[in-house]
Amino acid sequence: MRGYRDVIAIREVWATLLLSSLIRIPIFSLGIVMSVHVVSSLHLDYVRAGAVTTVVTVASMISGPWRGGMVDRRGLRRTMFPSLIVTTLTWGLSPWLGYFPLLALCAIGGLWNYPIFTIPRQVLMAAVPASRRRAVLSLDSVTVEICYMIGPTVAIIAATAIGTQITITACGFIATIGAAGLMILNPATKDPSETGPAPSAAQNPSSAAPVGQTAHNRKMAWLSPRSASILLAVIAAGFCLGGIELTTVAAMRSMGHPEAIGWVLAASGLGSAVGGVMYGSLPRGASTALLLIFLGSTSALPAISSTPASTAILLFVGGVFCAPTITSSIDALTDLVPPDSRGTIIGWQGSCLNAGTAMAAPLIGAVMDSHGWQWGFLLAGISSAIIGVIVWATAKVLRKRRPCDR
Repeated sequence: MRGYRDVIAIREVWATLLLSSLIRIPIFSLGIVMSVHVVSSLHLDYVRAGAVTTVVTVASMISGPWRGGMVDRRGLRRTMFPSLIVTTLTWGLSPWLGYFPLLALCAIGGLWNYPIFTIPRQVLMAAVPASRRRAVLSLDSVTVEICYMIGPTVAIIAATAIGTQITITACGFIATIGAAGLMILNPATKDPSETGPAPSAAQNPSSAAPVGQTAHNRKMAWLSPRSASILLAVIAAGFCLGGIELTTVAAMRSMGHPEAIGWVLAASGLGSAVGGVMYGSLPRGASTALLLIFLGSTSALPAISSTPASTAILLFVGGVFCAPTITSSIDALTDLVPPDSRGTIIGWQGSCLNAGTAMAAPLIGAVMDSHGWQWGFLLAGISSAIIGVIVWATAKVLRKRRPCDR
């Protein structure tokens, strides 16, 4: 735990974690509150509520790499400022309008959403030495899980007490406070020692090429079989996590305990937080593919549960491998790119995670409709574990080929 004490003592680390949480908690809350708003305040059906969620998800997937690249090129303040203006107006106006204007504003807000994963992780990686990178990324994953557990629960309570319109507006305002704080603090998104010129062709003869071509190759360094395999693992992890959430809702309703949905899902988040703390304190990291195999295998176990308590226990076990899988993927991907492309690759990582989550709902929903909720856990877990095996085997082949290529 000494590694955590060392990184938390750094001003940029604790301030960034605090301010990013002020952004993440309301942003994580907006999806579920917006769905409740469409159904209860606008008196429309769940199909149109789901369409709002889909629009925001797709817009966020497009936004991730684009906004991440903007951080690489323009820095924190110039990236955050347009988000602060656009999203404050979007979430301030949208709950007071009709359905189609709301839908349009959600698309705009999703495209210009705060880079809630890219910027904090870039800042944290720049603030600590390379030896502490895994610890600080694990700490970030733990705070993400805490935000996920706090945000939707508090937002639903607020929506019930004061209404969805005021709650959505308040969420946007709180996120603005966090974003403004980050802009005022303006921590570095790159380590100063990493912003020097790229090695010349004379220093690295194997990379001799025209200057423009070399710069282009460095920018596109993430396009490789290794990075593609890691991003595939991230999609599988998102599919697993999205499937777990949907199946847990179905399982609790089938067991006759819909009131237990919140705390049963919280057990998974708690397991992830515990796993993240443990992973960050290890002397060395682990393969993303191997962690995905464990995540998928243990996530299939709740299929044998028969009560909310047993489901919560088994979800906790599976959750232990969630944060480590995400942390490992970020660590591995950022090692494959130059420092001036980290925002782009972190953006792609977030988009792939969202893509997997988005795919889970229709596929796992269809399987549960025809075969029962138990098959939701089985499909989410086993398919992810199989992808993990494929990625692990691919990594072994690539490692064997590398010496031969030389």
